[in-house]
Amino acid sequence: MQRPTSQELFNAVDATWSAKCFIMHDGWMIREGAGGGQRVSAATLEAPLDSVNILNAEQKMEALGQKSLFMVRDSDAELDLVLEQTNYGIVDPVVVLANPVGELLNHKYTNHQTSLSQTPNQSAKAIWADGGIGPDRLAIMERVTEPKAIIQSGDMGVAFTASHKGIAMVHAVEVSKDHRRKGVANALMYKAALWAQDQNCDWLAVLTVRENIPARTLYETLGMTEAAAYHYRFKRSV
Repeated sequence: MQRPTSQELFNAVDATWSAKCFIMHDGWMIREGAGGGQRVSAATLEAPLDSVNILNAEQKMEALGQKSLFMVRDSDAELDLVLEQTNYGIVDPVVVLANPVGELLNHKYTNHQTSLSQTPNQSAKAIWADGGIGPDRLAIMERVTEPKAIIQSGDMGVAFTASHKGIAMVHAVEVSKDHRRKGVANALMYKAALWAQDQNCDWLAVLTVRENIPARTLYETLGMTEAAAYHYRFKRSV
């Protein structure tokens, strides 16, 4: 089974964790995030670097009421250098981990009960809120038009998943503080793999900040390996 390319994974991210609006502007993809965080607010390069102007992207983001922020993918080395030279700093390197769905289902998982739903109940909202996932990010989940589901393990943990062209992406994995290190996240990922199988997806993928060692350890224990990477560049104060 052929591994998804970085671009296929990034396309799946956009489809399963959607910006309010995608605007193609002078060779840049500008994302209107509506307060939903960096992932839905960062601009990406969609044309040869020598044919675009960074200032045009900055002005468009400013017109949307957003700070200048660029998502620099593992294929954007030249852009990365130019942004570094124009006073942009690095923040939050991210790794995309993936594994075939069938292999994930072969792992041993805990016996926590899990359920699927289309809309979050109050318990799910409370778990997410405690983890800093508030209304703006709930709005992201609501506007996703691809097949999607909310995975919940009672009042212990919750996650969001959606699929795009054979790739199921898992987002917003959150376990309540009193139930961490008890296999809850493990159970949520297993349910996500079962859901992905039902959607005829070949791959399950998840994103995490590279420095989040506990999350990376969990996913790597399940056999997930790095398939793509990116970081953000933000305009430093003068």
